[in-house]
Amino acid sequence: MKISGAFNPTDLLEYSNDGFFITDVQGRLLYCNPATAPLVGLNLPEFGSMETLLKKKMINRSTAMEAIQKKSTVAGEVRSITGKRVMATSALVYNPAGRPDGVICNIRDFAQHDREEHFSWESKNLDALENYKTVHIDSRYRRYELVYSSNIMEKIINLATSLSKVDSTVLIYGETGVGKELFAHFIHNRSPTRKGGPFIKINCASIPVNLVEAELFGYEPGSFTGALKNGKKGYFELASGGTLFLDEIGELPLEVQPKLLNVLQDKCTFRVGGTEAIPVDVRIVAATNRNLQTMVAEGKFREDLYFRLNVVPLEIPPLRDRKIEIPALFTYFQNKFQKKYALDNKEISLDVIKHLYCYPWPGNVRELANLVERLLIVGPENTIRIADLPAPYHRFHPDLPGKRFTVHKIAPLREMTKDFELAVITKAIERSKNQKEAAEMLEISSSSLSRKLKDKNRG
Repeated sequence: MKISGAFNPTDLLEYSNDGFFITDVQGRLLYCNPATAPLVGLNLPEFGSMETLLKKKMINRSTAMEAIQKKSTVAGEVRSITGKRVMATSALVYNPAGRPDGVICNIRDFAQHDREEHFSWESKNLDALENYKTVHIDSRYRRYELVYSSNIMEKIINLATSLSKVDSTVLIYGETGVGKELFAHFIHNRSPTRKGGPFIKINCASIPVNLVEAELFGYEPGSFTGALKNGKKGYFELASGGTLFLDEIGELPLEVQPKLLNVLQDKCTFRVGGTEAIPVDVRIVAATNRNLQTMVAEGKFREDLYFRLNVVPLEIPPLRDRKIEIPALFTYFQNKFQKKYALDNKEISLDVIKHLYCYPWPGNVRELANLVERLLIVGPENTIRIADLPAPYHRFHPDLPGKRFTVHKIAPLREMTKDFELAVITKAIERSKNQKEAAEMLEISSSSLSRKLKDKNRG
C-alpha cells in the first residue's frame, strides 16, 4: 500500500518483526508493514479502515481510533476474530502546524509482550515490594484490608469512595477472587447514612431454589411446611438501615427476580404468606462474575431488573490485567501470614515472585493469598524457592520463549497429564470472557469445567 507526504515508511518498518501500520485522522489505513498480517491474522488493507474492522467485529477494539478520540497515546490488548492477541500502542503524528495528521500503531505478539514485561519487572517494579497502600475497613465482626499499588485500582477506589456518599444501587463486576466483597464492605463502611446500620451478605447461589424467596423476604407463621411458628424476617428486613450485599446475583432464580424488582422500586416487601407491606430502607450492592447482558439476551435474567441494578457499575479488573501489583500483594500476604503463624524466620526468594509474574492467575488475588499461605506453612526450608511451588505453577517459565508448559521434573503420567489439562484450561479462561465461553472453547460442559477448576483449587 503506497503512501505519500510525511508518512513515507522507512526500510526499518518493512523489515521489522513488529507490526506497524499508519492511518489518517479518520482511521483510514495508509500503510501496513509485512509483519502486521501474521501477527493479527488479518490482511488489514482489505478492510480499508479501522472503523470497518470494528463494524465487522474483526477486532474487539482499535487503539488507533481511541488515540484519535482521546488525542493521546493509547496502549492495550487487541484481539482479532482469528483468536490472535497482540499488544497495540498507537500514537498521534502531528504536522508542522501542530495539528494531528495521522496515527502510527506498533503491534507485537502478546506472549512476547508478557515475556518482556517479565524481564523488565526487576527494574520497574522491585520497589513495589514495599510500596503499596492499605485501606482499612471496619465491620462489626472483623477488620478488612484492601491492598493496592496500581493507578487503575486507585481510580476504582476513588470511584467507590464517590459511590459511598450516595445511595444509588451499585453492581460490582469481576471474576471470582478479585475482591468484590471487599469493595461492598468499603462502600458500606464509608457511607455517611449506612455505616451505622447492618451489612448483610447473601450468596444467591448458596440458597436452595425453593427457599430463596423466604430467605430474602421472610415469611409468616404457617406459610409453608417446616416454617417457624413465629415466622421469620427476611434479609431485606434484617438489613434495613444498612446495606444488603447480593453476591452472585446472576444465580438468582428467574421466578424470584420480579419480586426483587418490586422491592427495589417500591422500597417495601411482602413476606411469604403475608399481605402487609413492610417498608425497608436498604442500600443494595450486587455483585456478579457473569455477563448479565448475555444472560438477558439468553432469557436467563430479566432485562428490567438488569437495568435497575446496573445504575452504577463498578468493574474490578483481574489480577492478570494488573500484574504490577503482584509484588506488593505478595509482600502484604507474606507479612500477614508470617505474623499469623509466627513464621518470622521464613523468607521467600525474589526469584519466586518474578517467576509467578508470568502466571495468568485464574483465581486472582484469592489464589495468590492461598499460595503465599501454603508456601509459608509447608515450605521445607527457611527460604522458599521456585522448586517449592506446587506443580501447576511450574509450567509457566519465563526463561523459555514461546513455551508456556515446561517439564521441570518427571512424575507419574497421570499427574503430568492433569497438569497439562490444567494448563489448557487456564489458557482458555485467560482468553474468554467467562467460564461458559471457556467451556465452549474447550468443547466440554460448564459443569465439567467447574469440577476441574474445583479439583485444581483443592490441589
